[in-house]
Amino acid sequence: MAKEIRRVAVIGAGPAGAIATDALVKEQAFDVVRVFERRDLAGGTWVYTPELPSRIPSLRDLVEQRANPPVDLPKTFPTWTPKTEKINSHQLRYADTGVHETLHSNITPEIMAFTQEPIPKILSERTIAQYGPGAPFRHRELIREWVEAIFTRGGHDKLVEFSTTVELAEKKGDEWILTLRKVVPGKSKDYWWQETFDAIVVGSGHFYLPYIPDISGLIKYDEKFPGRVKHTKHFRSPEEFRGKKVVVVGGSVSAFDALHDIRLVSQTPVIASLREPLPAFGWAPFTHPDITIKPQITHFCHKTGRITFSDKSTVDDVDVVLFATGYDFSFPFLPKLKVENRRIPRLYQHVFHTDDPSLAFVGMVTGGFTFRVFEWQAVAAARVFAGRGQLPSTTEMERWEADRLVKRGDGVPFFTLSPDFEEYFEALRAIAGEPAPGSTGRILPKFDPKWLEAFADVINARVDWWKKETEKAEKQQKTLYKSKL
Repeated sequence: MAKEIRRVAVIGAGPAGAIATDALVKEQAFDVVRVFERRDLAGGTWVYTPELPSRIPSLRDLVEQRANPPVDLPKTFPTWTPKTEKINSHQLRYADTGVHETLHSNITPEIMAFTQEPIPKILSERTIAQYGPGAPFRHRELIREWVEAIFTRGGHDKLVEFSTTVELAEKKGDEWILTLRKVVPGKSKDYWWQETFDAIVVGSGHFYLPYIPDISGLIKYDEKFPGRVKHTKHFRSPEEFRGKKVVVVGGSVSAFDALHDIRLVSQTPVIASLREPLPAFGWAPFTHPDITIKPQITHFCHKTGRITFSDKSTVDDVDVVLFATGYDFSFPFLPKLKVENRRIPRLYQHVFHTDDPSLAFVGMVTGGFTFRVFEWQAVAAARVFAGRGQLPSTTEMERWEADRLVKRGDGVPFFTLSPDFEEYFEALRAIAGEPAPGSTGRILPKFDPKWLEAFADVINARVDWWKKETEKAEKQQKTLYKSKL
C-alpha cells in the first residue's frame, strides 16, 4: 500500500470487531481507531433481540438474492432525516439476530476463545443436565458478555459508536469516506454524517441475511401459504411448533439443533430434508425414532401444498417448512463489492481485497475454529496496515484465489477452512510476523495439534448425547409397544 495508514475504521462490534479493534490498538501504530456498531451494545450476532418481531419480509427477494439493498443517502452532510420503514425497519434491514433463549456455543472454549481472553467456565443448567459439569458449551449471554468485556477491559468501548450503521464505504483517492447514520434515542429523526479513514476492517459478520435455496414452486407456495416458510434465524422457541407437522431443511448445526428442540413438542416424526450431513457429525443427529430422513426437496405445489422430494416421495398437510440453510454475505455499504456464488470474490486468504488491501475482512469464513481464527485474521490485518506485515504481489494473491477455486470449488466450500486448519493459521501467522520490538502487538502462537483433539472431543460429546437420546426413545417405544400387547 502506497499511503501510510494512520486512521482505521472497524465495522461491527461482535467477536470479529472486538478482536480486530484490540489487534489494531495493540499495534500502537494508528492515530485513530473507530468502531461502528448498528446495535446499542456489543456482541454482534450473540445479542438476543426477542423484542423485535421476526419474519421474512420478502421470500422472493431472499431467493433471488435482492434482499438488503443499499439505501438512498441524503445529498448533504451532516443532516437529520425522518425515520422511514425502508431505512429503519429491522425486518427490511435484517437487523434482528438469529439468537434464541436457549442457544449455546457448539465448540469448546479452549479453541473458541482468543489466546489472551479465556471464556469463563460458567455453565447453564441445561448444559449441565445434557453433558454434565465438564461440559464445553456456553450460554449465548455469557458469550455476548465475553465479547463486550474485550472492549471494556482495554477501554476500547470508548472507540465504539453504537446505534450507528455504515450506509456507504467509498474509496476516493487514497481515502475511505464512510457515510454514517445514527439512531438517537427519543428522536424521530436519524443523524447522518461522514468520516474519513485510510483503511477499513469489515467485521460485520455473515449471520444476518438468511440463505434460502431457489426450489421449484417455493415462491408461489409461500404466497399461497403465508407464514408457513421460515428460517432458523427466526427460531425463538420450540413452542411455536407445538402440535405442528414440520419439515426441517438442511444438514448443518442449525438443522439438527432445531430438530431436537422441535421434536419434543411437534407432531412426530419431524421430517429432516437434506442432501448429506456435515462430515464431522455424520448421520447421528438425524438418526432418531422421532425424525424421518428425506432427500432434498425438488418441488413445492402451491395448489395442494404437497412437497415432493428427489426420490419422488411426497408429504402433505405440512404446517411449517423450516429452512436451516445458513446465511449469505451481504455488504450493502460496499456497492462495488458483488458477492458471487455465495462467496466474496478477490479476497486473499479470506482477508485482504486483492485490488485494494486497505479493505480487510475478519470473520468471513466457516468450518474453522470460530472465534479463534478471527484473531489470526485480525492480527494479520493490523500488522499489514501498520506496515509490518507482508503481502505477496497482486499476481500471487490472484493465483492463490484461482488455485483454491480449483482445489475446493466455488461457493461455501471456498471459504470453508476444514480440514486444512493448520495450513491456514500458519499462512496468516507468516503474513503477520512478529510484533514490533517494544510494542504491545499480539503474538500469534504456532498452530497446536491439541486444538484438533479438543475439537474432536466436542464432536464426540455431541454425538454421544444424540446416541443416548436415540437409545432412550427406542426403549420407550418398545415399552409402549409391549404395554399394548
